[in-house]
Amino acid sequence: MTTTDAEGRAAAAGVAPLSLNQEFNSLFDGGGDDGPFGCRNFAVGGWRVTGGPVDPDVLRDALADVVARHEALRTRIAGPPDDRYQEILPPSPARVDVRDFPPTPEASRAELAETLLHEIETETISAYEAPFVRVVLARFDDRDAVLVLMGHHLSVDGQSLAVIMRDLANRYAARTGHSVPELPAAPQYREYGAWEREAATSVVARDYWRRHLDGAQYTAVATDLPRSSGLPETTARHRFLIPADVMSSIDRVARSNRTTRFMAMAAIYQLLVHRLTGVTDVVMATFTPGRGGGLFDETVGSLYNFVPLRTDLTGCASYEDVLRRTRRTCLEAFSHDIPTMQIFAEAPQLMDSAMTDNTTAMVLESVPTNPVVDAPGDLRFVRITRLVRSQELSSAVPDGALWDVNRDPSGVGIGAVTYKRNLFRPDTIASMAAEFGEIARAFSSSPGASPGLV
Repeated sequence: MTTTDAEGRAAAAGVAPLSLNQEFNSLFDGGGDDGPFGCRNFAVGGWRVTGGPVDPDVLRDALADVVARHEALRTRIAGPPDDRYQEILPPSPARVDVRDFPPTPEASRAELAETLLHEIETETISAYEAPFVRVVLARFDDRDAVLVLMGHHLSVDGQSLAVIMRDLANRYAARTGHSVPELPAAPQYREYGAWEREAATSVVARDYWRRHLDGAQYTAVATDLPRSSGLPETTARHRFLIPADVMSSIDRVARSNRTTRFMAMAAIYQLLVHRLTGVTDVVMATFTPGRGGGLFDETVGSLYNFVPLRTDLTGCASYEDVLRRTRRTCLEAFSHDIPTMQIFAEAPQLMDSAMTDNTTAMVLESVPTNPVVDAPGDLRFVRITRLVRSQELSSAVPDGALWDVNRDPSGVGIGAVTYKRNLFRPDTIASMAAEFGEIARAFSSSPGASPGLV
């Protein structure tokens, strides 16, 4: 089916062409539970809910309101692999599971909440049976509970979870008789797909990526196990902590160089990649929201862009030199943000280095979240951000490893490396995380010192 055909059918029925983001996800579809269309490819978030009892029946009705409001939660990718399209289904009830924790003292509840999140990440969610979101409500008592949102990654990204949670809190309050503000207009995901294709025509941006990535190869890292070993694909997560004083010092160094915390983390990460590979012309990648500079902030769906960041570290005499070069790289890349499929079209050789039998790509993200939900009514919803234990089984990543470093409200930095167990051994990932921490401490304490480039 051509784009024109799909657009014509969309006018008469719930059908739309794939977004470029969906086409990007389809590139990694090798089948299996861990693939983009697999039942282990999902996003999960947890919130503590306090201030009163949560009525499960009202919660189900409120979630139904959210499913009706956002088409992406009931949109599946249909058709054969070479002729896929979006099929928007009518609203239907979403699954809400209710559990009760055993009697637990307040001091132990956070640990039990983290255990619940880990347990839910061992479960699955279909990419074919709508709605593509579900909720688990686990109660400590009548005034304290944990609410977990789980959505398939083809239907939601990280920012979408926050939108869904806000809307769910709003609709729950409305259904329990509270006066609530009107929710902002929410453009549908199919509207985003149409806009995304128009944005992809930017000649200036495509010319930038053609020039910037000319001759570039993604800086791949060696795996412990070859792809050809035939091990089943599963995903694990290693977590590590960065002390609060180190995080504060990193923030100070970032501010003094007119950069963001993400840029500082990207500088530290690039130095780690350099130590692992010996490469000074480092090509890494991160994810941008892909939301049109705010045009689609209220849209639920998979909108992110995979954006390469190429930084030549040659001649950097200090950590601050690395940071300043990283700043320039990020500003240029983010100002030319276009769909990943179009970047790949301008640099078709980019990922070849990461797809060999014994190499893979690692990606860095660092997306701060506002833990407190703007919720009317009596209930208070606070995101659970302090997750500190590693997991033998987690939600999937498509390949390699995904690094995420954020600062907890306590001030401590919490890092997570989500990685393919069929490619890496746990001790290798733990060693990488420890080295990242060492670089972070040196960066924060002596920014003018030599970064020790090979």
